[in-house]
Amino acid sequence: MAQTLPLPEGWQSNERPPSLTRRYQFGSYSQTRAFLDRLAHLSQETGLYPDLGFGKTYVNVTLYGQDGAMPGATQVEFACRAQAFFETS
Repeated sequence: MAQTLPLPEGWQSNERPPSLTRRYQFGSYSQTRAFLDRLAHLSQETGLYPDLGFGKTYVNVTLYGQDGAMPGATQVEFACRAQAFFETS
């Protein structure tokens, strides 16, 4: 796999399926909810809608490339911004 763009801390690049993934842990439901709200605004802004799985104190984020391709700069930028949200929460 040729992931040439640097990923933010904690993110993983996967070959099958081609994707970027990250699990975020939170101390409370309110922190989880606030993070999800920020991701929703980011999705509206960018037009990129990742797959999300979440529970009371965690969020799993999966970003796919277009048409089955490896994620590119758009997905990496989304991951960077999501990471910044987490670091400031």
